[in-house]
Amino acid sequence: MGLTFSTKARTLSSLNGKLHCAKVAPLVFFTVDEWQQRQAWCIQKVLDALSEVPMIVRSSCLSEDGYKQSNAGAYHSVLEVTSKSLSDAVNCVISSYGTPNTEDEILVQPMLQNVRRSGVGFSHDPNTCSPYRVINWSGGADTEQITGGEGGKVWQEAAFGSKLPNTECQPVVKLLEELLGLFEGTPIDCEFAFTDEKNGREQLWLLQARPLVLPAPYESDDEQSRRLQVIEEKIERGMNPHPFLVGRRI
Repeated sequence: MGLTFSTKARTLSSLNGKLHCAKVAPLVFFTVDEWQQRQAWCIQKVLDALSEVPMIVRSSCLSEDGYKQSNAGAYHSVLEVTSKSLSDAVNCVISSYGTPNTEDEILVQPMLQNVRRSGVGFSHDPNTCSPYRVINWSGGADTEQITGGEGGKVWQEAAFGSKLPNTECQPVVKLLEELLGLFEGTPIDCEFAFTDEKNGREQLWLLQARPLVLPAPYESDDEQSRRLQVIEEKIERGMNPHPFLVGRRI
């Protein structure tokens, strides 16, 4: 049985330790109700689990990552949080919920260090609903640049494409394929980052995974493959020599 999507925090928690293509940073989460009733307990829970500083306090609202509607980017995250500023950061995130549900959550993780590039990946084209793996990324340490709508590089390939080499994007494509397997083919929208590690290698991190909300029913990988094959054959036939046309194919 495959995994099912939940809140940002619970989805990441369910993926922690299950991924082969990426890592999930350590995480702690608690509800708004727990924060309101046992604030000191919540703070101690974070400090006991996350010795690393600085931290990032992230939203994990019930209305944020649904199957029919996405509120991605609608709520605050607070970066570079220390133990002294943790309480203010949590209150800032909760305030961005408006009138929160007591079961809304707050997610706390260590800040990634030495971020090389980051971005978002889609298992399907958000406009056509076809299974093109679409990667949008930018270089540098700002992991919110792409999610904030500030452009960046874009690359895509068909689900059964030729797998042209792209050292920057292929690890994310492999991650998308792994997520599709875990969530039994549900279209995926994920956020990722690469860090430079002490061993000289890059590490891919999954920052978020959620269902990709599409405007229409999505096309299967097999349907797309058949359609592209028809197009390829039509182009091939059109490039063959014609008895009434001069010249030759180069």
